[in-house]
Amino acid sequence: MNDIVEQFEITFNQIHQHLKELNGFPKNDNFVELLQRSKLKHSVIRIHFDQLKQYAKLRNAIVHERISGDYFIATPHEDVVNALKRIKRTLDQPPEALEFATRPVLFFKEDTALSHVMEAFDQHGISQFPIYTKERAFSGLLTNDGIVRWLSQNHKNERIVLENICASDVLPVEKNRSVEFLKAGATVFDLEERFERSLNENRKLKAVILTETGSPDDLPMGIVTTWDLIKVDRRESEED
Repeated sequence: MNDIVEQFEITFNQIHQHLKELNGFPKNDNFVELLQRSKLKHSVIRIHFDQLKQYAKLRNAIVHERISGDYFIATPHEDVVNALKRIKRTLDQPPEALEFATRPVLFFKEDTALSHVMEAFDQHGISQFPIYTKERAFSGLLTNDGIVRWLSQNHKNERIVLENICASDVLPVEKNRSVEFLKAGATVFDLEERFERSLNENRKLKAVILTETGSPDDLPMGIVTTWDLIKVDRRESEED
């Protein structure tokens, strides 16, 4: 077999196997069908979707429309094979979720004065902070929206008294702030899977907090929101 064709077929089949794994080895393992499903969940596939779809057409022409022996109706250009190999390498060794997280993570304890937290919102331009107990267990996610809601509910005679008000006093007004935890060494695929699952469950995932072991009892090493996922698409586009 023509060497360049052989390299193309081997690499294509390896990517096909990755798509099967990403979709839980479904009965229908048609390449394009798997591609369509995967692009909804994973940035690498989304960025290269059109490219891989064209490669699938080329692969079908090579496999099903061979004229005779090593005489193919179409053969891939070397640049095509190299591009396919680059996609495969990304699937083999996807970047870690931590690469796309906001770091370091600024967090507070439950007994931190609310006035101090509000200063941090203004100073750092961050919209949410993880809150922990004295024992360093995760207590909740305090957001600027939550603080505004608390202020609107607790003003008296057009005055708001913040004295003796702590972060823990505001957490109860946060509206179902869904937060999940993931091991810092997890891949971007694991990260995207969490957000995709929450979407399928009609549960808005506000953030994924990355810790050393993935336990809520570990201190945060990074925090990822849906906005941070844009970094994944942007980097893939730049590398392509």
